[in-house]
Amino acid sequence: MSAPHTYTSDEIWDAVGREPVVSDWLDVEQKTIDQFADATRDWNWLHIDPERATREGPAEGTIAHGFWTISMLSHFMRSTPEWQYPEGLEYVLNYGLDRVRLMAPVPVGGRIRDSMQVVKVRGAGAGRFVIKTQHTIEVEGGEKPAMVAESLGMLVYPSGEETPE
Repeated sequence: MSAPHTYTSDEIWDAVGREPVVSDWLDVEQKTIDQFADATRDWNWLHIDPERATREGPAEGTIAHGFWTISMLSHFMRSTPEWQYPEGLEYVLNYGLDRVRLMAPVPVGGRIRDSMQVVKVRGAGAGRFVIKTQHTIEVEGGEKPAMVAESLGMLVYPSGEETPE
C-alpha cells in the first residue's frame, strides 16, 4: 500500500487517469445485510433467508442487495487512506451516479474491495467542481467484478475562493 496522499486543489485536476487506488477488503456479513433489509424494507429471501437462498438462489447462500453494494462506495472512499479529497474544502456532496452496472452477485460471507480511479474533473462555478470517479467492486475469488459504477462528488471550497482551473 502506498503512502497516503492528500491532493491539493491544483493537483486534483491532474488526478484524472492516475493509477487506481485499491481499498482494503470488506467482510460481507449477514447481520449487516439484514440491517440493510430492515432499513430499506426490502426483505427479499435472496438476501435474508440463508436456507432458502442456498436451495433456490443464484449463489450458495444469501447475497447482498445491489443497492447495499452501491452504498458501500461511501465507505470505501472514506476508509481508504490513499483516497483523500483536497485540503481546504468546506464540504463534499454526493452529486449522484452516472453509469452503474451490477454484474455479479455479492455473496454473504465473502469479501469485497473497491478500485477507485478519477476519470473526469470539471469546474462547476466559483469555489466548486465535480469529480467523477470510476469504482470497480471486486468479490474475492470472483471471476468478474460485482459492480462497476461512476460516482460524482461536488467539491465545495469556502465562499469567495475560486475553483482551480
